[in-house]
Amino acid sequence: MVVVSCLCAEWCDTCVQYRPGFLELAKKFPNADFRWVDIEDQAEEVGDLEVDNFPTIRVTREQGGNEQVLFHGTQLPIHAHLERLLEELLK
Repeated sequence: MVVVSCLCAEWCDTCVQYRPGFLELAKKFPNADFRWVDIEDQAEEVGDLEVDNFPTIRVTREQGGNEQVLFHGTQLPIHAHLERLLEELLK
């Protein structure tokens, strides 16, 4: 199972504008679980993960109870960039 998480904040205007397109991308990648994670409201989920800027994207693959990080970093809030990244990672 691949999980695509967007680590953002509700107070961030860029995040608010980015969210609909991020969730729309889930339709193009039905084998991935897309998750919107608010770094403040869901702080326990974020834990020690680094979030230097928004949006921070984290793509993981779970296999046998282990989580493999495929990507973790800030991206420009351009959906086509995330789409291209996912196309490469999920080949």
